[in-house]
Amino acid sequence: MVEVLEGPLYLGIFGGVFGVFLAIANYFLKVKEDPRVEIIEKILPGANCGACGFASCEAYAKALVQGEAEPGRCAPGGEVALKAINKILGLDVKVEKRVAFVKCQGGAVEKFRYRGIETCEASVIVGGGYIACPYGCLGFGDCVEKCPFDAIFINENGVAEVDASKCTGCGICVEVCPRNVIELVPARIGYYIACNSKDKLEVKKYCKNGCFGCGICASKKFNPEGVVEIVENLPVIHFDKVSSPQQLELAGSKCPVKVWKKISSGKAEKLKSEKVKK
Repeated sequence: MVEVLEGPLYLGIFGGVFGVFLAIANYFLKVKEDPRVEIIEKILPGANCGACGFASCEAYAKALVQGEAEPGRCAPGGEVALKAINKILGLDVKVEKRVAFVKCQGGAVEKFRYRGIETCEASVIVGGGYIACPYGCLGFGDCVEKCPFDAIFINENGVAEVDASKCTGCGICVEVCPRNVIELVPARIGYYIACNSKDKLEVKKYCKNGCFGCGICASKKFNPEGVVEIVENLPVIHFDKVSSPQQLELAGSKCPVKVWKKISSGKAEKLKSEKVKK
C-alpha cells in the first residue's frame, strides 16, 4: 500500500517545489509593463480596426510607449485621442482630419446582366465588371460591409456614398474597393470630384454623369488661385493651396455635369429614417 502511494507523493512534492521555483522566478524575472500602456489603451476607442497598422488598440498602445509608432495613426480616436497621447508622451504631433469620399455618382450603363456573387470583389472578375464604365463604383457594398463605423451607404443612385459625420478616415474602405474609387481627403476642403474616369469625351458614351475634362473649373476665371488642375482629364485639387471651401465653391458651381459635390454629413441617417417611414 505504501509503495502505491509513493509515486503520487513524490510527484506532489516535486510539483510543489517546481511551482515555488517558478513563482520566485516570475517575481524576479518578469518584465514590468509601463503603466502608460494601459492609460493610452483606455484613451484609444477600442475599435481594434487595424487602420493604425497594428492588430489591436493594445498593440498600438505598446508600440507608442516603446517609440515604435507615432501618434496620430488612430483615425477613430481623432484629435481628442491625439491630444491626450501627445500629453502623456510629451510630444506635439499634429495630424489633419481626413474623410473618405467615393469618386463616382452613378449613371453608367450596364454591359451585361450580372448574376454572380453580389460583391464588388467577385463581380469585377467577370469581364472587368458589369457596368460599361471601367472606373466607376460597382455598388455591391464591400466597403459598406467592412466599414466599422457605419459611415458608408448605398445611395439612391446605386453607388456607395460616405457620411462625413461618421467617417473617421481609417482608410479601410480604400483598401477594400477593387476599383480604387474611394479616396481620403482633408475634411476642411469641403468638396470632392465625384468621378473617376480618365476618359475624355468617350465617357459620354457610357455614363451620363461622367466628367469629360472640359477644364472650365480649372480655368483662371473661376480658379484664380490655381487650386484646381486638370490631370488625366480629371480635376485635381491641390490641398496644400486650399485654406477654405470658398476657394472651390465658384469652380465647382460651373461644372456642366455637376461632378463637384459637397462633402456630406448626416445623409446616411436621413436615408435610413426615410426607409423606416416607407
